[in-house]
Formats: sequence, C-alpha cells, structure tokens
Amino acid sequence: MFNVLTIAREYGSGGSDIGRRVAELLGWECVDKQIIERVAAMGKVDPAWAEQADEHAIAWWERVMKSFRNGNPELYAGDGPEFGVDCDTMQQFTSNVIQEAAKVGKCVIIGRSSGCVLRHDPHVLRVMVYAPLAEKIRRMKLRHPHEHDLQALLHRMDSERTRYVQNYYSCDPANRGLYHLCMNSTLGIDCCAWMVAQIIRSSWVDKSENAALKS
Repeated sequence: MFNVLTIAREYGSGGSDIGRRVAELLGWECVDKQIIERVAAMGKVDPAWAEQADEHAIAWWERVMKSFRNGNPELYAGDGPEFGVDCDTMQQFTSNVIQEAAKVGKCVIIGRSSGCVLRHDPHVLRVMVYAPLAEKIRRMKLRHPHEHDLQALLHRMDSERTRYVQNYYSCDPANRGLYHLCMNSTLGIDCCAWMVAQIIRSSWVDKSENAALKS
C-alpha cells in the first residue's frame, strides 16, 4: 500500500504542479518548499535566501559551504557551533527531513532526490515526470519571462540536479529502474495527477483484498 509519493521531474516539465494536484486529490500534504524552510532552520540559514537559492540547488550547497568558511553575514544567519556546517551536513539535513515526512506518511514529496532517499521503502510510489523540449520552453516563458536563453537554463538546472543525485546517492536520475512510473506531462496536469492518484488508491484496495483473503 502506497502512502507516500515522490516526484522526480525534469526542470520545466510541470512535475511540481502534478505533485500538488495529486496531494489535493488525495487530501495529502504536499512537501515542496517546506523542505527548504526546515533545512534552513536546521542549518541556521536565512529562509528567504534559502528559498531564492533553491532555484540553483547545487550552487546553494556550494555557497552555504563557502559562506560558513568565510563567515559572510549576508549569507549566514547564525553563529556559534553552527559555523561548522558544510554542504554534506546540509544534504544530510535534507535527507532527514524527507525521511521524517515519509514516516508520517500521506504526503507528496517533490524533488530533492526524495525518490533516491526512499528508494527501498515499499510504501513509496516513485514517479518521474518529463516533457518534450518545446513544452518545457513554453512553460519557462511564463515562469522566466525575462530569460533570453531558456534552453541553456533548462540544461543547467537539470545538470545541477543530476550532479547532486549522483554525488550524494550514486543514482542516475535517467535510470527508469528508479521509478514505478515515468509520464509525459503533455497528457495534461489534471490527467497525469488523476492517473497517479488512481494508482495509489488501487494499492489501498489491493491491500484490503489481500487482508480479506488471509482472514
């Protein structure tokens, strides 16, 4: 029975929108920016800065490490023992937050390598969302109207995410074996979300039927 959903997504694919919609359909918590807020609190990093830096995930960890070394007051909001926090510790904070959310259950966790963190948990449905380049650029025009080279932005963000997953979890996000389902978001946000929600609901029915057969 699935009680957690993780969404891996290509940048600009609409995976976050699909995850939020699934959470609405199931009445679950959607864990997205909350991860950044919780990690920022654990690391004594300014939440506003952390949220802004979240658009550049790898740069975030690198800048956190650098700011702690240099004691840059613009990037660091804290003192004392937290000064020794480095990028590896921040990554561990993120992993801890994801695992704690999964223990509670009934949540959709978007990105942050959550599928890799929870890949051995049988109660987690792991989904990958992708889209053709033209579709991703269409979406990004709305999100980044002043960006001149959207294709370069897409490539940079996906490369940063891939490097993060490989460095910390030795996973290849392009490996289909990591996921139960890979879906093309051109089917539509509502359609994709409905299909994922149905898979999760079906797992509840299957669990009930198996329990009835054993009784």
